[in-house]
Amino acid sequence: MNQVSLIGRVVRPIVLKDCNETVVMNNSLAINRFKRDSKNGGADFIPIVAWGAVAEQLYRYVEKGQKIGIVGHLQSRSYLNKQEQQVYVVEVVVEYVEFLEPLHKGDDLHKDEEFLRQFEIDSLEES
Repeated sequence: MNQVSLIGRVVRPIVLKDCNETVVMNNSLAINRFKRDSKNGGADFIPIVAWGAVAEQLYRYVEKGQKIGIVGHLQSRSYLNKQEQQVYVVEVVVEYVEFLEPLHKGDDLHKDEEFLRQFEIDSLEES
């Protein structure tokens, strides 16, 4: 079984990229570590990726720093970077999102209207 459930805070603003006629979103979740002997155990930064409707949902309703819960599965992949070096990545593919906090923007339904008016997608680039 390959299933992952995480709760954490979104590290960067959500950006959609175009990938073969669908959209993809790459980001990270900051997840607090629990440490018995101290109050602050640090944080882990877990790479996440979402495709299609899930990516669009994250773009519309999630902002940097917001706490979310996700369910998905682990995926490993590799690619050649600009220096022609093989890079290995393990990430969580998001299948379901739970919004655990209200948006901070109040009246603004976040990017909903903006999303419909000017849907801009960055070209997919390997980092």
